[in-house]
Amino acid sequence: MPRSVLCCDHTVETFAGNLEDLIRHGLHALRETLQQDKELNVNNTSIGIIGPMGQHEKPISPPGGFRILEGEKVEVYLQSMEIKEEAHEPAPAPAAAPEAAGDEDVQMSG
Repeated sequence: MPRSVLCCDHTVETFAGNLEDLIRHGLHALRETLQQDKELNVNNTSIGIIGPMGQHEKPISPPGGFRILEGEKVEVYLQSMEIKEEAHEPAPAPAAAPEAAGDEDVQMSG
């Protein structure tokens, strides 16, 4: 069943994956909003779900009801995320070029 997802670039895209793929997609978008030195973990991440039960959840009542996954229940989803690509280090600045010969003091003998 396709779902619409509001992504971090404010566009809406159709998503036809299962619940686990949808959660993983949302976590990737959320991770992109973090500062460079921060990572998602069980202490700073909660997942709100309304709809069918995920394969990593225990049976819910009522089926399809709203629930929030926190703590250790989030760990399985965080572990399933692709590893974040590290930013490439900037290339070192080129070495200073030697000064041109025309800039040196010239002594004339006479």
